[in-house]
Amino acid sequence: MAHITDHDLERYYLGMITEEPELAPLEEHILACPGCAVRAEEAQDYVDAVRAAAIKGGYDLALG
Repeated sequence: MAHITDHDLERYYLGMITEEPELAPLEEHILACPGCAVRAEEAQDYVDAVRAAAIKGGYDLALG
């Protein structure tokens, strides 16, 4: 598997990747690739910050 794109890391942490054929290789790559593991952690921090800001601002992300 090629390195994971930032877009796919964000999709992963937003819970948008749920199908096993896409999910399993992505998770395996994160575990095996130190560079992608660091980027995955950064993506998770980014998604968490956006969610926290949305909650603090009173926005409902489910409503779009």
